[in-house]
Amino acid sequence: MNFVHIHLAINHSPLYATLFAFFFVLIGVIIRNRTVVTAGLIIAIIAALAAIATDLTGDQAAHIIKSSPPIAGLDPQLIREHDEAAGWFVTSSCIAGGAALIALFYRRRWLEIAVIVLLAWSFSVVARTALLGGRIHHPEVRAVTTG
Repeated sequence: MNFVHIHLAINHSPLYATLFAFFFVLIGVIIRNRTVVTAGLIIAIIAALAAIATDLTGDQAAHIIKSSPPIAGLDPQLIREHDEAAGWFVTSSCIAGGAALIALFYRRRWLEIAVIVLLAWSFSVVARTALLGGRIHHPEVRAVTTG
């Protein structure tokens, strides 16, 4: 097992953790249930940690792929685009996770609403990152160009 396998095994974790965190905090705020909000905030922190782990394994996986013999249908430019998007996701996820950590301690409604907005932003970034990552080995999801 190498970093390519590890990256492929954990790369969905930050995506789903961000989505779950968003809905837990949103529903918790709507029904005014502190336990549900707290669970969502903790999941947001876990999503940030998962994003960091996924990014670190992704860097190692990219190095392995680039130093391997050429793979049919694999465009190195796709890896570069995915890596750039992953950097944005780590940033957005850490901002959302940091805000969630602050909201855990200060327990203000406006902070929880700010976390909801940050999680929505972070999810949009991770969704794009996941799409770009899927395009690396799945030509069926690549943009079709006509020439």
